[in-house]
Amino acid sequence: MYTPLVQAQTQPGIINFGYGYPRPPKDINLIARRALRQDDADIFFPHEMPQGQLTLCRQIAQMLVHQGLEVFPENLIITNGSQQGLSLAMNYYVQPGDWVIVEAPTYYGAISILENLGAKIIGIPMTAEGMNLDLLEQYLHSHRPKLIYTISTFHNPTGLTTTQNHRQQLLALAEKYECPILEDNAYEGINFDAVPAPIKALDKNNLVTYLSTFSKTLMPGLRVGYMVVTGKHYQAIIERKLLHDLHTSSISQTIVSEYLASGHYRRHLSRLRTDNLQSRNTMLQALERYFPEEIRWTVPTGGLFLWVQLPDDFPIGTIRNEAFAQNVYLACGSAFFPDKQGYPAMRLTFCLSPEEIEQGISIVGKLLKKYISRECVDTKPLVVNRRISHYQPLVHSS
Repeated sequence: MYTPLVQAQTQPGIINFGYGYPRPPKDINLIARRALRQDDADIFFPHEMPQGQLTLCRQIAQMLVHQGLEVFPENLIITNGSQQGLSLAMNYYVQPGDWVIVEAPTYYGAISILENLGAKIIGIPMTAEGMNLDLLEQYLHSHRPKLIYTISTFHNPTGLTTTQNHRQQLLALAEKYECPILEDNAYEGINFDAVPAPIKALDKNNLVTYLSTFSKTLMPGLRVGYMVVTGKHYQAIIERKLLHDLHTSSISQTIVSEYLASGHYRRHLSRLRTDNLQSRNTMLQALERYFPEEIRWTVPTGGLFLWVQLPDDFPIGTIRNEAFAQNVYLACGSAFFPDKQGYPAMRLTFCLSPEEIEQGISIVGKLLKKYISRECVDTKPLVVNRRISHYQPLVHSS
């Protein structure tokens, strides 16, 4: 799925609803030049430590305190984006043939890593509150999985954020069955409302490995992410990183460090939240105007995506092809389910210009109306109130 997304992004005139990255900060060139304007260019010549630059680790640890996660610099590992963090953690915890629990739907990149590892994936359906915890406990008891992978905040692809209570219950189950949790929080910091502290903040037994990245807030090309790893797992994952790449780019780390030190990152996040909120509202209003009544979608309180649920047996592949013929790229929901076994859906990014959102949603809406049938039965697990004046968090549908 990744290659077509990037190719679509490079084609002029394409409205890309599948590409989930922020608008680049306007001052990134200034900050990069300042970061690289060093008297001694030799500072970029030697190898770095595999866990990353100490200054950057300290800055990230301080940043995480504001999100309720108190960690020390020595708990951090700087990675080449959070994708490398996923790979390192999954290769550490999982062996071929092991059972692994994920949310269904979930991030397709994580599914790909697990499939490549030869893991056996259990997809736990998402409800309005998050992963179905009753089903989770059943599988923890019967299959004894080696890992739980969860996106607790601004879930990719649904946009859902779990409650504090759900996080506590999930961690309690993991502790009861001694199953590690991999918490992917790639969209931290781009929230419109307050969000609960990460599951890792509740972790007293070193069961949770935490991931995040600057790709979703600064720019993806820097490839700077990080892991929070505590206890005996830290050194083992450091050794695995040495086998991958020795260390993350010194230049990229220096640019991110300068951005954090200058105060520009804090101001950039504030602007990004404002812009994303306006874009989300623009998309919600466009969905109300152009989409058929039978279609449902989520209303995220941050992140970059919302999730559109379609009636059963809907020809989403045909719609995707016809939309692309009209220069609109869609990410089909099947890619976000283990073995691509899921209900018809689309993931839409709202970090586009108002003009692109209006035009693209209008085109997709006409295609949906072309194929909609009054006999369609809505059996999806997640729905929302469609009225603009009453946007509510996800509610569970029977």
